[in-house]
Amino acid sequence: MTNRRKIIPTIIAVALVALFLPVVASAQGNYDPWNRNRDYGRNRRNDDYVNRSLRDSIRRVRDRSDDFRAHLDSALDHSRYDRTRREDRINDVARDFENAADRLKDRFDDGRDLNRSYNEAQRLLQIGVRIDQFMSRNRLDGRVTSDWAQIRQDLRVIANAYGNYGGYNDPYNRRDRRNDTRSRIGDIFRNFPF
Repeated sequence: MTNRRKIIPTIIAVALVALFLPVVASAQGNYDPWNRNRDYGRNRRNDDYVNRSLRDSIRRVRDRSDDFRAHLDSALDHSRYDRTRREDRINDVARDFENAADRLKDRFDDGRDLNRSYNEAQRLLQIGVRIDQFMSRNRLDGRVTSDWAQIRQDLRVIANAYGNYGGYNDPYNRRDRRNDTRSRIGDIFRNFPF
């Protein structure tokens, strides 16, 4: 009989604790029985990483664009384009690229809002495509080529952040290049004689 008197209140106490445990957990703010916010922290950390990576890439493009312009000017002075209108146009495009990088850096730093800096990023990528086409068609000094290769890596990061943003189709989208590479590799293997 004394055991029953101890067991019944114990069972009632355990049942009440089990009933009120979700209420206590929800008061802490971490309890979500349907797991609606289970990825909230992970996505937020990922967004912070993406924003930091984008900010660093924008800063590096701005810093490297000045060196690239100076090295390109020097390389053009020792090329077949020396003292031609074409050299002047190429230098103008490089100067526009440098100015676009400065504007993007300033606009992105104003609030780190992709909406506010979208037009500047689009302009930078468009000018970058023009320079990329020129660099792929012409052999210049190794220093200029190295500068452009570094800038191009950062342009890929910028294009990935802004590329599909607002429907803008960027030329640096790696996914498109991977699919092109796969189709080219598939064509090569289809043409093998065995």
